[in-house]
Amino acid sequence: MSAIFGYLGQHDDRLLATMSNAIEHRTGGPFRYIETTGGTLAYRPPPCAEQCQGGLAESNGVTLAFAGRVRTATDGATEIAALLAEQYRLLGLGFIEALQGDFVCAILDGEQLHLCRDGAGARSVYFAKHEGRFFFSVEPKGLWTLPGFSKRIRPAGIARYFSFSFQPTTETLLEDLWQTPAGHVATLSRGSSPRFTRTFRFEEAESARPDPNPDHWVGKFRQALGTAVEKRIDGRRDVIAFLSGGIDSSIVVHEAAARLGSELRTFALHFGEDYPDELEFARMVADRCGTTHEEVLVRPKSFLPRLRQMVWQLDDPIGDPVTIGNFELAKTVSGSANAVLNGEGGDPCYGGPKNLPMLLQHWYGGARNERGFRERLYLESYRRGYHEFNRLLTPDWQRLIDPQEDLEAVLTPFFEASRPASFLNKLMAINVRLKGAQLILPKVERLLGGWGLQPLSPLFDENLVRLSFEMPPQLKLSRGVEKWVLKQAYRDDLPNEIVDRPKSGMRVPVHFWFQGELKRYAKSLLSEKNIRRAGLFNPERVRQLLRYEAEERDSRHGLLLWMLITFEIWRQIVVEGETV
Repeated sequence: MSAIFGYLGQHDDRLLATMSNAIEHRTGGPFRYIETTGGTLAYRPPPCAEQCQGGLAESNGVTLAFAGRVRTATDGATEIAALLAEQYRLLGLGFIEALQGDFVCAILDGEQLHLCRDGAGARSVYFAKHEGRFFFSVEPKGLWTLPGFSKRIRPAGIARYFSFSFQPTTETLLEDLWQTPAGHVATLSRGSSPRFTRTFRFEEAESARPDPNPDHWVGKFRQALGTAVEKRIDGRRDVIAFLSGGIDSSIVVHEAAARLGSELRTFALHFGEDYPDELEFARMVADRCGTTHEEVLVRPKSFLPRLRQMVWQLDDPIGDPVTIGNFELAKTVSGSANAVLNGEGGDPCYGGPKNLPMLLQHWYGGARNERGFRERLYLESYRRGYHEFNRLLTPDWQRLIDPQEDLEAVLTPFFEASRPASFLNKLMAINVRLKGAQLILPKVERLLGGWGLQPLSPLFDENLVRLSFEMPPQLKLSRGVEKWVLKQAYRDDLPNEIVDRPKSGMRVPVHFWFQGELKRYAKSLLSEKNIRRAGLFNPERVRQLLRYEAEERDSRHGLLLWMLITFEIWRQIVVEGETV
């Protein structure tokens, strides 16, 4: 994966070298930079030239650094950065709205720096205020490794981490470090606060009177997905696919196999014969589509030596155990491919699980509930640590957190927005802009990029996201059937068992691991000495979780322990400066 980084202010070779070294794991060659009176932009190419366009360019006083790929009339140009710099000079920031693809770019115009991120959020860009100037990088480690950078933990970030399992806002877990939201431009200038301008508004595609004919939308969805897969394959033969056996990855594999035939290799993940899996369903799809199929076993004894590397790769920790499966699967296929298709996007864009309880409350409980009940119900739907973080944190840290301001206020603008009007579409907007752009896409980008792989997520294609808001909501969730339009579009192409079964998801058996194979590791990492030294968590509550106390057997001990060890590894590496 290519990288861009830089800063506002006087040129400094030492700072550039520090930032470049921090992110060299994702690049394939030496960095180049352009220095101006306002600041410096730098670019490092990807390991494989096919992975992305990119580069640096100047046009009449405007400097632009670009990483990723765009699919426009200029696609395939060798100097995409120069063409985009010229478009900015002629059209201003409005030129971003016409771009389709997975990209970030930085534009230095005089003493103003604009950081632009694609609409879905497939690529990320972060910025920090340090020693009186702004710095930016595609990964936070390009910023917190700066000499003297403050590594103070943001209290609201801890509450968000345990409630969402990721950071859903522009703020990260570190004070003085932020991220540009998907579909936005962050404008930075010395002496001013960051300003955010939204450039992609997918939910405004919602129509008050959409075509009621289901066949119309089924056809449009199928055509849009086929095009999205085609654009990402783009004639390449170095593409493989992750296949879980669920409807999302299955329809992507079907479209890819139609273009690559038996050359397509698919991979499914499992955790051993003692735990539930979906291997049977993945095999059905592989057989139907004619792919070369492999199964990958993941166990603690194999991934523990790399667990710290995974957390380091993620930067801001993600408390979802599925990350270890993504990381280990990527390791297995690295070296045999350069790009990986996945089925990410079906749930957040097309009415996946966890929406029905919200809709029932909206239809039948809203009039009898107090202000903020929808926000709290949505937080509960994540089934992470929303009701737990106060028990986990020490009293001193609890006093620094305001649940209404730090958690509920993240969601309130979505519920109070006039568009989209449909309540289901409001939920889709939250899922796309928060869970999709701040969790799912950054997760696969980091974890695959760490093994030199480019993630390809066709269900997050801009046209498919927009199509979701254009169609009638009942085609996404129809009489309790989730993702109805996806299933109807491919009913004739996939086994009935795939189309008609309810979603089960990848069940990572952390609940059992922490009573067995991970028990000793967790006790060592979350020892009372480590917990007291950090000063964040209540040692007694951590001991209760580690003991799996009988009266709490129905609670989510395994998940909470996973979130705790992920956070503690991150804290040791980032805040205390321990080696990976």
